[in-house]
Amino acid sequence: MDMMNKCLHSMKIACLRMMVIVTLLFSASGCNDFFDVDSRHAASEEQQWQTMEDTRAALMGVYGLMRAALADNNTHWVCGELRGGDFTVVERADLQAVVDNNLSLNIGLVEEVADWRRFYAVINAAAVFMENASQVVENDQAYSELNLQYDLAQAHALRALAYFYMVRIWGDVPLITYSYDDGSFPEAGRTDAQDVLAYVKEELVNAMDDIPYLFGTDNNLYYQEDDSEWQGVLLNKLSVAAILAHVSMLMGNYSDAETYATFVLENYTEIGITEARKIVPVDVLVSSTGFFLGSNTTYAPNRLVAFNFLDASSETTQEGHLEQWTLADPYVQKTAPEIYVTADTLFKAFDDTGDQRFGIDTTTVQYNNVYVDMTSSRPLFKKICVVQDGSDDTNDYAVFGSTLVFTRIEELILLRAEALVMENRAVEALLDLNEMRSERGLTQLSYVKDLDSDKNKLIDAIFAERRRELMGEGWRWYDLIRRQKLLQDDSDFLQFIKEGGEYWPIAQSVLKANPNITQNKYWSN
Repeated sequence: MDMMNKCLHSMKIACLRMMVIVTLLFSASGCNDFFDVDSRHAASEEQQWQTMEDTRAALMGVYGLMRAALADNNTHWVCGELRGGDFTVVERADLQAVVDNNLSLNIGLVEEVADWRRFYAVINAAAVFMENASQVVENDQAYSELNLQYDLAQAHALRALAYFYMVRIWGDVPLITYSYDDGSFPEAGRTDAQDVLAYVKEELVNAMDDIPYLFGTDNNLYYQEDDSEWQGVLLNKLSVAAILAHVSMLMGNYSDAETYATFVLENYTEIGITEARKIVPVDVLVSSTGFFLGSNTTYAPNRLVAFNFLDASSETTQEGHLEQWTLADPYVQKTAPEIYVTADTLFKAFDDTGDQRFGIDTTTVQYNNVYVDMTSSRPLFKKICVVQDGSDDTNDYAVFGSTLVFTRIEELILLRAEALVMENRAVEALLDLNEMRSERGLTQLSYVKDLDSDKNKLIDAIFAERRRELMGEGWRWYDLIRRQKLLQDDSDFLQFIKEGGEYWPIAQSVLKANPNITQNKYWSN
């Protein structure tokens, strides 16, 4: 085991076979379930790219590694939700360091999150797949050219998503487009973030052309399964379009961001989302058996980009779920959560008494506490609350089965509104914002009466709605950065961004292993 850990941290990973990657990371992390996307089709060390089972196992391995990269140390939430966000920390010095942006401290969790090599495991696994999968077409008649096309599109999209995450977290990162089968990580220098994003965008545009809306239609099963097996699990055409919208937004290309978001919002029925279910109701969003439960098939298509457990009853874990830090008695046997949202923060964010997600009736002083349990001295954030497989009510085991969701329809509506404002299309942007406000019980806004026909006030209102709707889903830090770049109403924060403080430092272990990598300038002193 020590040898394997050493191999992981020095990236001396032999990558000729997909499962070698999975096995090494499996051993080093101790979080088995993050890699077992589909245990019935796990790749073997003897994989020779001979059969359709080999490609299925290898592709599922890439998905598993992507989930692991985001779930390990709760990286998705550490980077996207805790930095400068709405959560208050209870007696956790490592989490407090993240909230306070003290990322240069030599603290285990901070150093581990700062290590980008788990994302390169995804990138390398995807490259291995791309370089080998075509062999199976020749060796197994059951594996068609169309199947290969779909598989390659997903591998390219997953690699692109990994790079997108890394650019958001670290800025400039090494751009590696081939597998490093010699067992050592290439000692490449960092590539300018905009160049990486341009490459990512090209990869996604090509993948979008080759990937279907649905996998496993009546006349064309995918790996012998129909679409019910794959919805909310695999990236589809709208998933790729959603990622493209975010890549375009990060590049400052608002026209493309609006175009790709619109493509999703005009074609959602193609992936099985009915018009009545376009917006997930609040009661479904917060239910333990609702939207965030991976086995909920009704709303599976709404999880546009997500990494979940196919079998929540057997694949529940502690790590890789926000509930690990937000829940306590009576939901799990723990006296206090690690993080919570204060009442003052909630009242500031949810400022409309009609809000279905959280509010207070000033006459009866009764809370509408759907997102939060206010009966505790520290309000428990229960918006995402899938204990075990969602059916447990005994609170005996603090294990969770929720899906890690990158984006959903509601998030893209608000993203499009933001892009439309930046295209000087405020009236259209307000339609999107008011659609979300109406769905959540808020009053409609008038651009003239409520926002004084002020573009900046509309932008602020959009980000305020994103804060309410997406709380706990890993968007807060990135939204704060983007909002500040647009509104520039906090000189200290703006200077922090200009100096590169928005990015994470690079782990010391990475710097020692690769002399061509330099520390992000904000953290170099």
